[in-house]
Order: sequence, then structure tokens, then C-alpha cells
Amino acid sequence: MSRKTKKGDTREVKQIYLSEDGESERSVTTAVIEREEEPEEKPRSVAEHSHAMAEHPHVPGGEAHSLRRNRTIRVAAVVVAMVFSLLLSMSVGVGLALFDSGRTFAELAAIVQAKEMPSAISIADDGGSGASAAYGKNPTSDKDAPEAEKTPAPTPKPKEVKEVKEEDYGSTLTAEADGIKGVAKAGDSDEILSPDDEDEPALIDPLADYPLPFSTVDESYFTDALFIGDSRLQGFGFWSGLPATYYCATGFQLYKYDTANVVQTENGKVPIFEAMPYDAFTKIYIKVGLNELGFGTEENFENKYAELIAKLREYEPRAVIYVHAILPVTAAKSGKDKAHNNPNIVERNASLKQFAESQKAYFVEASPELSMEDGSLRPEMTSDGIHLKPEYMKLWREYLCQHAVVIQQ
Repeated sequence: MSRKTKKGDTREVKQIYLSEDGESERSVTTAVIEREEEPEEKPRSVAEHSHAMAEHPHVPGGEAHSLRRNRTIRVAAVVVAMVFSLLLSMSVGVGLALFDSGRTFAELAAIVQAKEMPSAISIADDGGSGASAAYGKNPTSDKDAPEAEKTPAPTPKPKEVKEVKEEDYGSTLTAEADGIKGVAKAGDSDEILSPDDEDEPALIDPLADYPLPFSTVDESYFTDALFIGDSRLQGFGFWSGLPATYYCATGFQLYKYDTANVVQTENGKVPIFEAMPYDAFTKIYIKVGLNELGFGTEENFENKYAELIAKLREYEPRAVIYVHAILPVTAAKSGKDKAHNNPNIVERNASLKQFAESQKAYFVEASPELSMEDGSLRPEMTSDGIHLKPEYMKLWREYLCQHAVVIQQ
């Protein structure tokens, strides 16, 4: 007989042996140590191990802490990866949307912050009076008017000849990113007489009687004028009050006139000739040269300038071209700038005067009205040594009104 024991206990085993004749017996008691074979432990998963830790809190603390920490790290890594993927996809989507619409991140930021965004605002035709809203104001666009008050677009009758007048051209205000506003012309929808139309007036050649003397005009002369240039001309457009069109931008360079996004349109900013209508302007003022000082040679500069003028005459065959001299800088600014200084400006202006004559363009220079005896810009007229303060734009405006070319129709 034996008794049940646990693993490792000692038990007694009694064995009985019979004699050969089966009549007697003897017994032997033996002590046996119970040794049960331990089953091989199978590896457990992290979830089973964690469950075991919860059921048996006596498991060593280091191992339980390590498991909890690893699980926390895995969960945090997954969350971070998901958030990063979401932000990345949103950024890419916003970037593609801005690129497709031609907008900038500055405009997007203004929208997000609920700021008022300047946009193209059409000035409605006033019935042919030629009057324009003062530059820098914020007139109400026709598209913002109530449905009943909107002016329907005129539908030209077949074969009807419409006489093109200066008063027919309105203008559209646009805003630059730095707050200085430019003006884009809104006359590209006007009907242009084709060469086959009967009773077509002869196209006036602005070069036929070159050079014509300067005359004095009023502000209405600039209704169909276009100004192309840098930030100085941009500021002039904002503060002068002339009802003209301004294709200007801060840092504008002649070398990039065909690729620089300057003109604000409904589809974003575009280069000059992607926005320019045909035969809408009869005066074009070009003021470049300061930003180009220190870049390239004088020959390259004039070749690019001549290329711009030739292309402008293709688009605007009736336009008188004005080459505007570079305005000086203050003596203080000139003394510490190796490129944009008054000696270099004087030298380039002398070349520009000869260049204008070679192109049958008119050279205009408002510098004497703004300069001291040494030719430098008056320090009281500027806050940075380069750009004019608003109250002194009237001197520049008066000079242009006194130096205008009038071609008799």
C-alpha cells in the first residue's frame, strides 16, 4: 500500500513475497522519494503575462514595471505616428490648394485670423464721364452688390461698331502682400475694332512725329496710363491719387519682368503680359534701374530694357513710352551702400537718357524737384533714405503733369 504524496515527499512501499508452496509470505517495506516530472513551461504572450501580473501582484516589481512601460511606449508611438501622418497630409493638401489657386500662406493666415483680405474690386463705369475713384480707397465691387442692384454686362450687337474712348476704360484696385496697393486694368472686355471694320479710324502712330514737346495736363490724362516699376513707383501709385493702372511690386527687377508675379488677378498673381489687355493704354511709364544696380552689365541692362519696350508696343501700339529716371537716395544712404548710391544712380540716369532717345521714348526725371544742391534726396522727405513720404508724392505728381506728351487724334 502507499499513500498519495506531493512532489518531493517520501513514501513507503510495502512489497509481499509468497513462498514457493504458497503457504508463507514475507514483506519488505521500501522508502521511495516521489519525483514527478515537471511539465515544460510554454512561453506566454505579453497579454497573458500582463494578465498574470494583475492576478498575482507578488510577481517581481521590476518585470511588471518593464512590461507596463513597454506597452505605454508602443501606444504613445502609435498615437504620435497617427498625429504626424494627419498633420502631414493636411499640410500637403493645403499647400497643393494654395498652389492651384495662386494664393500665398500670408493670405491664408489672414483668412484663418478673420482679417479683411483686400481683393480685386471693380470700379463700375460711371456712364462715360471718365471719373475714377481715388487710389487707395475701398469702393464697393459690383459683385458685392445685392442681386437686384448688379449692373448686367452689356452684350455687343452683331456687326455693331463701338467707338473706343478713353472714358470706356475702368480700373480695378488690387493689393500687394506688403499693404501697398497696385491697380490692374479692367478694360480687356472692351470691343476692339478689327482692321476689316468699315469707317475704322486710322491707327495713330505715337512714333510718327517723335520727339514731341512736353505739355501740361490734368489728372484725367492718366486714366489710360500704365505704370510699371518697383516699390518706389508702387508707393507713388498708392499716395499720388492719379487714376492710373499700376503693375508694380517690391523688389521688382527688369531682368525678371516676364516671370515675376506682379499683377493680382482672380486666379492669383501673374506676370505682366499674362494680365495686360490689348490696346487699352496710350501712355506707359517705366521706372526701373535701382534694384538692378550691382547686377550684370550696362549692356545687358539696356538689352533687356529694349526687349520690354518692344513687347509693350506689340500689346499697346498707341502708347507713348516714358523712361523714368532713377530717383536719388539720401547722402547718408549713399555713403554706406556700395551699389545703390548716388554716383551710380547719376551714371545710370545718363545712360537711360541716351537709351530713351534710341528707343523713341521720352525721358522724364523728377529728381530736381526732390533733391538738394548736391543731388541727394532731401532727408526730410524720407524715413529710410530711399522711399518718399506720402506728403511729398504731390511734387512727383506735379512734375509728371507738367511733362506729358499729347498726341492729337
